[in-house]
Amino acid sequence: MKKVLMATALTLGMMTSAVSFAHAQEAAPAVGAPPPGGPGCGPMHHHGMGGPILKLDGVKLTSAQKKKLKAIFDVNKPSDPKADMEQIHRLHQQERELLTTPGPVDQAKLQQIEQQISTMQTERATQRLQVETQVHDILTKKQLKQIAERPEPQMPPMCGNGAPPAPPPAATESK
Repeated sequence: MKKVLMATALTLGMMTSAVSFAHAQEAAPAVGAPPPGGPGCGPMHHHGMGGPILKLDGVKLTSAQKKKLKAIFDVNKPSDPKADMEQIHRLHQQERELLTTPGPVDQAKLQQIEQQISTMQTERATQRLQVETQVHDILTKKQLKQIAERPEPQMPPMCGNGAPPAPPPAATESK
């Protein structure tokens, strides 16, 4: 069960980062600028998980570098980021159905669904790292040093006061 919850959290983080990346590219802000809007509650507030490692905000780029970066981002822009999100959502719904249906749980089916989710996550992470490598290759030693000297960003807190939501009150079961 913990593996399913961890996979769900990782999937949501990766989905939101992919959508944030696609949305940021569509809005076409300055290269490396953070996506518009601040952290809040909702499906997009965990944009730090799986996000870019080489954050370019504040790094002075030449026009040639900007053109190269734009080309990289354009080539690697997901054709339909919603499709992946919807597919993962459907897979999670299938997991939920398996886990909430009375009787024995079909472990093989559950593992098959989890493997599909894991494969999608791995493909997305591999693609993201390929883009990061291409970005790295465009930057100068000085620019890379500037990025390396920045403190690592902290994980955003969860919705509300930073604590996970309280479990629902126990319902009295009548027989």
